Amino acid sequence: MQDRIRERYYLTYPSHLIKEPILYRLVKKFDIVFNIRGASVSEEVGLVAVEFEGPARQVEAAVNWLRQIGVTVEPIEKNVIE
Repeated sequence: MQDRIRERYYLTYPSHLIKEPILYRLVKKFDIVFNIRGASVSEEVGLVAVEFEGPARQVEAAVNWLRQIGVTVEPIEKNVIE
């Protein structure tokens, strides 16, 4: 059984992806759990603080996929959002 991890990230969406159901697709594709910890969305940009939980390999693959489609993914320092 793979080790499960829980990691937090800031996701920055460019304007052309704001209306796309990206987190829905991510969950269906990688079978991980997500928890939105905060969000701010305008017509120009979307910023989401999110926590991903699942097998380490799946979380890593999900983060790579987000980057491939144009989402900026930055780790959140521990204890920033509790």
